[in-house]
Amino acid sequence: MSERGQAPVGLLPSAGRGVRFGSSGYAKELFPLLFTADADERLLEPRPLCELALRAIRAAGAERCVTLVSPEKAEVLRVLGDGAGLGLSLAYVIQAEPRGLPHAIACAEPWLGEADVVLALPDTMVLPGDALRQVHERRRAAGADLALGVFPVDEPERLGPVEMDAEGRVLRVHDKPADRKWMNSWALASWSARFTRYCAEWEGRRPRSGPEPALGHVFDAARADGLSVVGLPFDAGHFLDIGTPRGLRAALRALTDRGILDQVQSVLGLEPER
Repeated sequence: MSERGQAPVGLLPSAGRGVRFGSSGYAKELFPLLFTADADERLLEPRPLCELALRAIRAAGAERCVTLVSPEKAEVLRVLGDGAGLGLSLAYVIQAEPRGLPHAIACAEPWLGEADVVLALPDTMVLPGDALRQVHERRRAAGADLALGVFPVDEPERLGPVEMDAEGRVLRVHDKPADRKWMNSWALASWSARFTRYCAEWEGRRPRSGPEPALGHVFDAARADGLSVVGLPFDAGHFLDIGTPRGLRAALRALTDRGILDQVQSVLGLEPER
């Protein structure tokens, strides 16, 4: 583990193909869900969805962030730039083949080094805005290799439910289970350099044939292999996966809720609407 007090490094995996949106070709990370405007409602400026994830990473204490992009997604670089406006120093790593999140971590490993890592997903909406900071602090306090932020969801069969005991130790991480026994999903993660190395080695050993593995598969393999994995439940939190048309519609409906909209605007540094 890195020395206490050392800032973690953020990780934003943005190299996905977006196949769940069909042939639109639009980078889901850049969906403009909110806009800023002056007092007269002029000069509207779109704010990309992934800004929520980047601000969560900054709130967790990161000063720099590794962003994974594919060769086809140069628009992400143009929109996010160097990250100065978010208080982050952004670096970009090319994930030449879209082979899933474990492969993305393996690509980023040389840039992550021995630092702690805080992960937020660019096509999700997660509240409260300081949840990733809390997850990172939970892992450091527990001396664990990996900590997961766990949120209530309506469709766990599409996501990654987590089984935990009363002390928050993770007993199993599922991926798209057939039933609805666990009505939650992990949405954020903090880990040590030990898990970064474990993930890169796991990715290096797996067969190249077959479907892309989910990151939840590596989380559960790490647990089974003896790494310490804890969870932090956010029973009153919100987690929306906007990587599907259905999820995007759900997010747009959620933004009509006064309380959720005010929280999102607060994360983005905007004044609540009157």
